[in-house]
Amino acid sequence: MQPWREASSLVIVTRAPIRGAVASSHSIIKSMIVSSSTPETTNETSAAAATTTTTSFKSATDCDYRIMMVKRSGLSSFLASAYVFPGGRVELADFSARWWEVFNRFQLKNEDLSVFSHSVKGPRPPIVSDSRTIAENTVSQTSNLLPADIGLRISALRETFEETGVLLLTRPGDSADSYQPLSDRDNVNVDLSEWRDKVRKDANMFIDLCLETNLCPNLWSLYEWWNWLTPTSVGHKRCDTMFYVCFLEVEPKVVLDNEEVTTLKWCTPNGMLDEHSTADVFLAPPQVYELSRLCNFTEFDALKQFSIERQPLGIERWLPVISTYQDGAIALLPGDEFYPSEPDLMGRKPVPDHPETLAEVGNRAKSINRLEIRGPVCHARANVELPCGHLQPISHAELKQAVLSPMA
Repeated sequence: MQPWREASSLVIVTRAPIRGAVASSHSIIKSMIVSSSTPETTNETSAAAATTTTTSFKSATDCDYRIMMVKRSGLSSFLASAYVFPGGRVELADFSARWWEVFNRFQLKNEDLSVFSHSVKGPRPPIVSDSRTIAENTVSQTSNLLPADIGLRISALRETFEETGVLLLTRPGDSADSYQPLSDRDNVNVDLSEWRDKVRKDANMFIDLCLETNLCPNLWSLYEWWNWLTPTSVGHKRCDTMFYVCFLEVEPKVVLDNEEVTTLKWCTPNGMLDEHSTADVFLAPPQVYELSRLCNFTEFDALKQFSIERQPLGIERWLPVISTYQDGAIALLPGDEFYPSEPDLMGRKPVPDHPETLAEVGNRAKSINRLEIRGPVCHARANVELPCGHLQPISHAELKQAVLSPMA
């Protein structure tokens, strides 16, 4: 039995609100959000040409998008008081054969939904290729469970709805390539607050919500980002977490559950890292690393295009391997020259303790991919080419230097 549970998380990226900006009609796309407490709104903003070329960072105000982060309850048994991306534990209901009833309403067959697996030519992590949730329940379930590529997306959407009230549903078109975001919220005549309570108590109710509203989880709005496995030395709970990213034209109205999460922040990646560097907010290491990667982009369109074009290259699962030092700890990642050839997945070995300082061990390394941890604060560092077309993280120190010395 693997000593971890599977989880799914969603990085929600929206255009930053810009008052008075005017955009051409083709750049305005209605949001894919159904909200129980807010009428439909639109956000007009100038649209830059989509490109995968990253933009040099100049200042916090140059970033034209925001990311949703929520603060976990201080009473939580895992990552208490940490700011995270919405998400949580994968449930068997996310793979239920009952979902085919939802898909069949839109003439979506197995071959239509196979695009999520067949379009990816690169590596597949174990959470996708050999899902523990599916494997442990194939005996009790007769057949026809959803593939992991679909179930993990449903899990991220369900957990996001439970925690924030943001519900990403759509009404797919008749053909496999004509999916359109929901455009008529007035057709959803249900009490979503009541449905949130039902879904929190029973994940199967998310299927019933879709059947009641005659809507479908917007699987097509989620792009694979990365996969993280909690280190063996971090507490008694470990998660194998799939990270997805989605892009919304406007910030949705958020209604927190005040149980799992208690605070909301719409932030820029560098802004959140800045607060973390002074210990004003606590971030788990995977969030630090991914926010540092997002710092490569200052434009919504460029980040979205990168995510779309990178997805077919696949993703890997990363297990940070932690060692302690005189003034902190290092979480080694694959590609770092000190990363073990056979990492301890099950946590049977003690965490190595070294007498050196972080600076001393850092000076000995030529190939670096790691997180340096000092108390509650950590920084991402990498100088190696990363797999699957991903970009290196921009360390907070480099980011601050870029602010002080902007490019002409």
